[in-house]
Amino acid sequence: MTSDDRHASAPAVPPPAGPQRPTIAKAIRQGDLLFTSGQTAVGPDGVLIASGRLGDQIDLETGRRCAWQCAANVLEAVRSELGSLEPVAEVVKLTVFVASAPGFIEQHLVADGATAYVQHVLGADAGTHARSAIGVAELPTGSPVEVEAVIRLS
Repeated sequence: MTSDDRHASAPAVPPPAGPQRPTIAKAIRQGDLLFTSGQTAVGPDGVLIASGRLGDQIDLETGRRCAWQCAANVLEAVRSELGSLEPVAEVVKLTVFVASAPGFIEQHLVADGATAYVQHVLGADAGTHARSAIGVAELPTGSPVEVEAVIRLS
């Protein structure tokens, strides 16, 4: 059966949610670009370092720490995909999603935590990037921050 056949015969609704989730990649390479999936503020122990929204349960410094951890998780996804960070020529763009309470307008300051981590690890040349900081109502698993990246490889 072809993709066109599966598309034409697909059910109108998705199957019921269950314990088996669809498989997604942490990073996908397309030519000299690597696109990462969004990474939340999960620490090395596998637990969120904070939960909630900026401007409500989460203060600015905790949000910056969450962004730092998200960026660490992004670079770990890159390292896992490539075997090393050495092939990274530059970070093209970071997108930083910030779970924000109404009236919270400092998403850019939270995102600075992710930028700081990337520049700490990769240096000013490879770590300087375009960036969007976007306020959202909620993020998966209650993470205050989620970060994704587009990376150019050498």
